[in-house]
Amino acid sequence: MLRVVGGLFADYHFAVPGEEEHVKGAQAVQRVKRWLEGTMRVSQSYTNTDGAWSRKLTLHWPHGNQRPFSYDLGGMMRGGEWDGQMFCAEVKWRRKASDQGTEYPSFLAKCYVAMSQGYLLGDHYMWISWAPFRANDWDQLTGPEMIRKAVLAESERVFGVADPESAAEFLKEEVIAELSARLWLVVMSEKQEKLVPLDDWRGVVANFYTSNGRSAW
Repeated sequence: MLRVVGGLFADYHFAVPGEEEHVKGAQAVQRVKRWLEGTMRVSQSYTNTDGAWSRKLTLHWPHGNQRPFSYDLGGMMRGGEWDGQMFCAEVKWRRKASDQGTEYPSFLAKCYVAMSQGYLLGDHYMWISWAPFRANDWDQLTGPEMIRKAVLAESERVFGVADPESAAEFLKEEVIAELSARLWLVVMSEKQEKLVPLDDWRGVVANFYTSNGRSAW
């Protein structure tokens, strides 16, 4: 932003494209957070910039001197079969498929690492975006074969073995199968963000939980 003070230029900060994308990404995470909590099936959620949750949402690759990775969002679910279960999410602010086709396999490999390490927030792993991708094999994106390929593509960081063919023997099929069952693909839209219980309805649900001796939020 450019400000004029006494005829002189001051506070001359210009947003660059990378910075704008970072801001949009942070805003997208907050929008997903509001939507998830607005459904009332998530009792609490936190971003990777929320104090101690930055550490809780950060994990390390098993091999190599690699930078750690983190999920954008995590929290606890409420009600039904998922009551009390934890989730973590990767949020992508995209209007089109864009780079999701190449970034999603890396997400799968990271989730495999998390599962292998017994990650406490990993009852559910969510990929949340405003645009679908890889439409021709959309129904296979959470399948075991897709996970295998993604993990082997990162074999050096996951297993410490550079050759994917040699690394295949280290794959844990039980982890792959379980991860496949825990994956979510969520496609957002601006109208969908508004399709949540109204504030006065939320109050009724909050009173119900409070009357039953449970936390409303």
